[in-house]
Amino acid sequence: MKKIAIVGLSVVLSGCISSEYITDVKSESHREDYRTAKVEKPLLSQPKVAEQNVQPNVVNTAPIAEKQVVKVTPKTKPSVSITPPSVKQNSMNARFGYTIQVVAVGDQVKVDQFARKLPQHEQPIWENYKVVNGTKWYTILFGDYATRSEAQAAIAQLPSDFRTLKPFVKSIDSIKNSEYPNLNKLN
Repeated sequence: MKKIAIVGLSVVLSGCISSEYITDVKSESHREDYRTAKVEKPLLSQPKVAEQNVQPNVVNTAPIAEKQVVKVTPKTKPSVSITPPSVKQNSMNARFGYTIQVVAVGDQVKVDQFARKLPQHEQPIWENYKVVNGTKWYTILFGDYATRSEAQAAIAQLPSDFRTLKPFVKSIDSIKNSEYPNLNKLN
């Protein structure tokens, strides 16, 4: 059966290759004939123009009026008065008080470990990144206190693990005016 199929297939394919295969190719061409119109003389003839009858094209214009100069006198500048900020404006500005620098560490992993041990909901916790003598430091800051004495009293309320690290009071204003003023809030 396989042999018959192979022989039959080869016979069919050989018929497609024979040189006696003829196709009928027809082509058509189309030609359009155009007629050209005859050109006749113009119906109206123009009279010849003599040079005497020709007037040059001249445009008459009125003389240009002189520009008028209008002088403008400068108005006096209104006086500016400087007023101190209102109570509402003062309350809108953030107050820079005092905070406690709890610890300074060398990598971000330790920052996260120490920050988790601090009381989370009582006071804000910040980190401050800085470079000191070519060494990277992350300081952990705890709390926002109005006076230095409030911050000093808050050190006694810290967990004993942090009190042994000798935390100290630091002015938030001094951080903001330092070379590394960015504080990232951690809680």
